Amino acid sequence: MKWIEVSVTTNEPASEILSEFLMELGASGTEIVDANAFRQASEQNSYLDYADDGLAESYGPDVEVKAYYPEGADIGKLLGRISQRMDELSGLMDTGPGTVRWQVRDDAEWKDNWKAYFKPFRLTDRIVVKPSWENYVPGNGQIVIELDPGMAFGTGTHETTRMCALLGEKYLKPGDRVLDLGCGTAILALVAAKLGAGSVLAVDIDEAAVKTARQNVENNGEASRIEVRRGVLSDIGKEPFDLILINIIADVIIPLAGIIRGYTGENTRIILSGIIGSRRDEVVSIWQDAGLRLVEEVKTGEWVALVFHA
Repeated sequence: MKWIEVSVTTNEPASEILSEFLMELGASGTEIVDANAFRQASEQNSYLDYADDGLAESYGPDVEVKAYYPEGADIGKLLGRISQRMDELSGLMDTGPGTVRWQVRDDAEWKDNWKAYFKPFRLTDRIVVKPSWENYVPGNGQIVIELDPGMAFGTGTHETTRMCALLGEKYLKPGDRVLDLGCGTAILALVAAKLGAGSVLAVDIDEAAVKTARQNVENNGEASRIEVRRGVLSDIGKEPFDLILINIIADVIIPLAGIIRGYTGENTRIILSGIIGSRRDEVVSIWQDAGLRLVEEVKTGEWVALVFHA
């Protein structure tokens, strides 16, 4: 399906007025791209640990209001009405640059264009991750995981996932019973299975992630060893796992310290990743207070991964 995208470059005070006006003109939806609003949200919300530090800056100093109209809309009439409204507003307030642009967009851009940027890559020395649409001939001893991200987080390119995979490769023992909590695409569950885990339980709270994870498990022929469930840790019956992988964010990891004992045995290894460096001490303190023993930590960029023993 094709759409007409109209974008108006303005400023924050005028953006809401323009967004409402564009909807009145029959837009199917509008989007306000405001770098400053994104920056403020990132600073105020600790759940945005994963936000790219350069993302806000990439938008530039202005605010852009985008509106989407059906392909058959009268673009000349639309642009005329918008220009008239901009002239009216500029006589009452500062409206910023006031530049108006339009282009025809296709749903295929959102569905497929990103695929050009997802290529086979080496996750660890032994493991290569590749999307289904790319061909790859493995080298001697290499393990290949076929992964399509879909709508779930975690293709292995982020430092947190890579650290978790490297530590998993080090601490996993053949036949281990593994829990992958916050599994996303199931990349870590697949790593564990390919490295010789006896069974893996992959859990995520997001339905889209669960759907993507199940498809990736099927695509890699690991459905007999990996079970994917929707839920949180407390939804799982208390039983011991040999290795627990948790790659989420600090705000989710911290409260898990109080209940993780219900899922550990005498020699359980727990790998935590997704921890921004500034939260490292807080996580370590709370997990140690819960009786877990820190045995290793690694750091890549601004991120920290920790290994605890029960």
